[in-house]
Amino acid sequence: MVKDALIELGTEELPAGYIAPALAQMKESTAAFLAVHGISYGAINAYATPRRLALEIQKLSEKSDDRVEEYLGPSASVWRDAQGNCTMAAKGFAAKHGLDVDSLTAKTTPRGEYLCIAKKIPGRKTEKILAEILPQVAGKITFPKTMVWNDTGFRFARPARTLMVLYGNKTIRCSVAGLKAGNVTSGLHTTSAKKITISAPDKYVTVLRNNCVIADPVERREVLKKVIDAAAKRAKGTAIDDDGLVDEVNYLIEHPVAVAGEFAEKFLQLPAVVLINCLKKKQKFFAVTDAAGRLTNSFIGIRNGISEYQEVVREGYQRVLTARLSDAEFFYNQDTKTSLAAKTEKLSGIMFQKKLGTLQDKIQRVRPLALALNEMLQLGISSPKMIERAVELCKADLVTALVVEYPELQGIIGSIYAVHDKELPDVAVAIEQHYWPLTADGKLPENSVARVVSLADKLDTLVGDFAAGLIPSGSADPYGLRRISAGIMRMLEGIDAPVSIRQVVGAAYELLPASIKTDPAVVDKVVDFMRQRWENILQSRGNSFDSVRAVLAAGFDTAGDSAARLEALKQIRELPDFTPLAAAFKRASNILKQADKQKMSVAGIVEAALITEESEKALFAAVTAMQSDVQTLITRRDYRGALQRMVSLKPVLDIFFEKVMVMAEAPAVRANRLALLKFTTGIFAAIADFSQLQ
Repeated sequence: MVKDALIELGTEELPAGYIAPALAQMKESTAAFLAVHGISYGAINAYATPRRLALEIQKLSEKSDDRVEEYLGPSASVWRDAQGNCTMAAKGFAAKHGLDVDSLTAKTTPRGEYLCIAKKIPGRKTEKILAEILPQVAGKITFPKTMVWNDTGFRFARPARTLMVLYGNKTIRCSVAGLKAGNVTSGLHTTSAKKITISAPDKYVTVLRNNCVIADPVERREVLKKVIDAAAKRAKGTAIDDDGLVDEVNYLIEHPVAVAGEFAEKFLQLPAVVLINCLKKKQKFFAVTDAAGRLTNSFIGIRNGISEYQEVVREGYQRVLTARLSDAEFFYNQDTKTSLAAKTEKLSGIMFQKKLGTLQDKIQRVRPLALALNEMLQLGISSPKMIERAVELCKADLVTALVVEYPELQGIIGSIYAVHDKELPDVAVAIEQHYWPLTADGKLPENSVARVVSLADKLDTLVGDFAAGLIPSGSADPYGLRRISAGIMRMLEGIDAPVSIRQVVGAAYELLPASIKTDPAVVDKVVDFMRQRWENILQSRGNSFDSVRAVLAAGFDTAGDSAARLEALKQIRELPDFTPLAAAFKRASNILKQADKQKMSVAGIVEAALITEESEKALFAAVTAMQSDVQTLITRRDYRGALQRMVSLKPVLDIFFEKVMVMAEAPAVRANRLALLKFTTGIFAAIADFSQLQ
């Protein structure tokens, strides 16, 4: 008979950002726990609020599966002596496991034949196993920060206050962090301190909902969206879409109630991004726009609880928000008293990195690098002064009061102040977008000035950090160099210039302080690091790992070229003749590698006089006939066309391998046939290393 189970850990209020990852870990650990113990189940439903993490496990079996465990003993050669009697070694092995010597069998392993005992382990009752689940599952959850609050030494993000483990309508006795499990949980802490009894797992969500707690985060998010939209309509506007803020607020509350309020219209004179950010970051409020999309002086706040004393709550929200907006207004007015250019002097007082100097030192490196990249990458920016101005101002907003208060607005504030100072539009855009892409797959800079400044800034950071020894290891990447590298590669992909990645990395390396340019291998390390990031990006786009590796093994000079070769290979691999042809090319590559390992001689060129077999002549003629065309197609970057010519080789290559013994006894003939294979594979080697294909 199957039954449902419920486990819940009630806590003091968890940080919003901790909850979703913790719930995912809890669900994963529970599934692993049940699998290890051989308990079958239907589904696991996960629930969470700021004060509880819970799982409902449906249709658990009554007991775990019976299983057989095998134990290997000494070699089977010592099973019996010359007279056919069991040896002491065999008897001792059986006695060790409490069995008769007749229970022994022999088991063949890769290392030989060994004595073996198979024990049947009967399944345990599920309710007994569930007594162990919460201590193990809860103890495995990791958080950015944890605490210990009593002498049990149990670590968690916040103190645990209630514990519940149910199997059907039965309470399972266990303990965690000094708490004994029961069948009660807590209600909405803002309105009631009473304990709520849960009679069965399938009653959990309903009982809590009836007590003003929406335990299902998916359901709670839907309710949250509805109350926000309804409140915005009452304010005759529309709430600005912000999924990130909705997700955050969803884990700050257990029962969402919207409160619409207003702030003084004078604050609408602030830049919209500042106003919205103040509402969002400081108060978790939602901004409201009118029918034309303009910001209004309305906002939507979310309280946790029932709709009582709304006016009091609204007045409190408005009073606190007014103070926050007054601060933002003061910061903005102070910042705009002086120009952005005047603020650059303070950059010499901000350390970028100990070995790389201040932000002003960084600017001095980025300026010539950006100018050099403009020439190298043929970006066509006719005014070097515009690049220099963008570089000069790109970090200036880091010393402004608004960015100190709202660090997430770096670049954005600089762009706003640049417009205020009547800087050129491209310069203002570059100040904001030189930070782009903000994520591995984020938006790329939209104009050439922004792109070249972004490239120069990121290359200086990446190469400088490597030279300073700040290289990511394992999952640790405190300076975000993987994201920076991915951004560089994506920008270079869209630039059609005959410049290698090694060249741009080398240009950045040459501008570093002499004190850290002590290891020329830094350039190789950075290029290899970028290659790995590019491989990950190409695979994330749905390309097979072997196609990506085959293409990159053939060359990694430019991102755009490797992406074009990969796309051509992807299209050609769909042709029915390509798979056997690729296998033939792989065979040819393997033969050449084996010959190289055995230090066999390979002719420098194919000697026509040494070609005797008709199938050999046919292959040489076919490859010779297409060589010039293929090289022309590759030069034009028509890789699909080149690979289509390659596919036409299939019939003659098949007959060659069927009729010709490459490793002929005569050294000269063998060397010539190896040269023919090298010639055949070589004309396509610039596109991909086909030996990498699976």
